[in-house]
Amino acid sequence: MFGKHKTSIFDDDFNCALNMNMLDYLEWRGDLPFERDPFNEVDALILSLISYYEFEQFYQVATDVRGYTLAEYVKLHEDNVQIFGEIDKNIDIENDIVPRKTAPFVLCKAVKTERFANIRIVDFRNIFDEERVIQFAAITFELSDGIRVVAYRGTDSSIIGWKEDCMLSYLREIPGQAEAVRYFNESETGKKYYIVGHSKGGNEALYTYIKMKEERVDDVVAVYNFDGPGFLDKIQDTPRYLEGKEKIHTFVPSSSIVGMLLEHVKDYVAVKSQGFGIKQHNPLFWEVYRANLVTEVDNVWVRDVAEHTFAEFLKEMTLEERKFVTENVFSIVSSCGAKSFAELYEHPFRNTKIIVDTYSKLPDEHKDKLIKASKLLGFSWASSYRFGLGEV
Repeated sequence: MFGKHKTSIFDDDFNCALNMNMLDYLEWRGDLPFERDPFNEVDALILSLISYYEFEQFYQVATDVRGYTLAEYVKLHEDNVQIFGEIDKNIDIENDIVPRKTAPFVLCKAVKTERFANIRIVDFRNIFDEERVIQFAAITFELSDGIRVVAYRGTDSSIIGWKEDCMLSYLREIPGQAEAVRYFNESETGKKYYIVGHSKGGNEALYTYIKMKEERVDDVVAVYNFDGPGFLDKIQDTPRYLEGKEKIHTFVPSSSIVGMLLEHVKDYVAVKSQGFGIKQHNPLFWEVYRANLVTEVDNVWVRDVAEHTFAEFLKEMTLEERKFVTENVFSIVSSCGAKSFAELYEHPFRNTKIIVDTYSKLPDEHKDKLIKASKLLGFSWASSYRFGLGEV
């Protein structure tokens, strides 16, 4: 669907475009510099997606990434076949829930436009530590008008990254959130900033605004949270959120699943997406019209089922039980030696056998707790499904 850039369809009678996405935005508005057309929510989404690109692969090459414009950076590495060589072919990004393939694709499209080509990379930080259970990356861009954008990367395909996500269910601050706050607090003062992120990156963007030093709050122009999961506590009740809610913009697909997890903000905007189910999480499916994301009426049934399922599931578990399940599930999955889900799927039969063997060797007490949790999740989904149908 997106491997080869589709042609937009325009309806002149209603002055609207059908099924446009960020690629169309780059084509139709990419010639407008930020001095003429200020930073908007679509720009924020594009830079959030570009943050998934693995800049760390070349961090030690030709000094590092700092100081380059995006166009200069891509030109420097355009001969790298693995990353850019196949970029204009019909690559499979339609099923790229974690935008690992989507990011370089969009980056290469963006640098062909005047609007994005001269965005400068000011800073980049990447932390991956299995012992600390942290998968974190942030990049600071400077727009041509001098305003900066801090973009936090969402979850990648690493098993550690997904484990850290699950830790949101029992920790009030996961390692990535703490690092996100530290990253912004250490950024250059005297500048204006947008803070953006998709998925876990959106969660970190919002968390950073809530927890940053008081003297940095006025540096923030706006915060963009794109389908980020929620928090253990009701962050929307905090004084910082209430005082600055005009700066905070949360967008979720109309049938969002990820954005409905845990305690999420209620004043979000539902975005129209061409994706179905979990594919809605990929921003490349989100519809765009001019400088805005296309909104639509919330899909209440899907939202309520997702929200109710996880709320019921977690309500029946203590924080210690949530931690136990997370630790044991990821310990079992990691027993095959895979560091990412891509590696896990490379040898499905061998890895499945190892995982089953590891589970079989667990103490009966541990098995009982995991079985109880899996049954509880099933019961919660069934209850939520009936709830969505209005039967309970």
